[in-house]
Amino acid sequence: MNGSKLKILLISSSGKTGGGPTHIFLLKELLKNEFDFYLAMPFSNSKSKNIDDKKYLDISERKIVLIDIIKLILFCKKNSIDIIHAHGKGASLIARLIKIFLNKPLIYTFHGIHTLCLSRLEKFLYIFYENLTGWLDDEKVFVSISERIQTRYLKIFIGKNNSIINNSTKRMARVEFNLEKNNYKIGINNNKNNIISICRLVDQKNIFEIFKIAKKLEIYNFIILGDGYLFDKAKIYLKNNKIKNVYLLGNKKDVFKYLYESDLFLSTSLYEGHPISILEAMSIGLPIVATKVTGNIDTIKNGFSGFFYRLGDINQSVYFIEKIMKNNQLKYKISSNSHSSHRKLFTTNKMKSSYISLYNKYKQHA
Repeated sequence: MNGSKLKILLISSSGKTGGGPTHIFLLKELLKNEFDFYLAMPFSNSKSKNIDDKKYLDISERKIVLIDIIKLILFCKKNSIDIIHAHGKGASLIARLIKIFLNKPLIYTFHGIHTLCLSRLEKFLYIFYENLTGWLDDEKVFVSISERIQTRYLKIFIGKNNSIINNSTKRMARVEFNLEKNNYKIGINNNKNNIISICRLVDQKNIFEIFKIAKKLEIYNFIILGDGYLFDKAKIYLKNNKIKNVYLLGNKKDVFKYLYESDLFLSTSLYEGHPISILEAMSIGLPIVATKVTGNIDTIKNGFSGFFYRLGDINQSVYFIEKIMKNNQLKYKISSNSHSSHRKLFTTNKMKSSYISLYNKYKQHA
């Protein structure tokens, strides 16, 4: 380096809409004046189509392919990459492999410790993999305190160089709750109040719990934004169980269009890293009802910015939803607390300054 900007390669093994890719694009936008970013991820993410071709490398979706490793090594050498920053489990394997050949500083952000959906053998193999290869990371980044606690509980090697940098989302105007929703704007032909979830339709997000909750609360619409391998199975479940108040709307570019027409955000996840979808909901002041699990517990405060319910306890989730929805005074209070919590705890400025310090920490090794 000759006084020019540090060149940082951000790697994601998924290009689909989700917390990891969303975080990457926000990070790139926030720090574009301080660092020179390069990106390696699958082309399926719409935002990746607007990146300078010279700074972007298309890789396979959730696969480790030899040709991708070779292309990445050549890409890093050609562009004189200074720091490699992997986001998520798949990206960590790719990054660790290319580090062996390049010997560049490697930062790894977990974005969730994914073990609850694994079989006993798969869980053993994942922990074995982390302990076998984790020493290649120069720094491990956790997006929440409970995520780091989870690694210690699972006895995953994290080394001395690790830090917690919460996810963040942009500040948005606070939602205005109206007595009558303009649901026609979002393609729903009724005037019911809306409860919204934004998630990939995968096992981790526990979406069938949303359907069970919706069946007990037919007076509300349940909107789900997102796509995934459970989409068709979800449609069949809704049809077989005659649940007509759930709207599977797929991926949407402007999630805030739907958030602003909603009254409450619901998360039924089995676990999280630090959920960006909840942060987006808090940024406009939506009350939150969420499972009391890793990641969620670092995001909302029970009884203040929302309520936790026990994972799998449908009746308790229904109770908290109705408690908020049927009491306007409580709804406004929780909304205000949700909005202010986002402003105080999860600002982009905090995340920006933390990553500036982290990247500069490895400047001398670049």
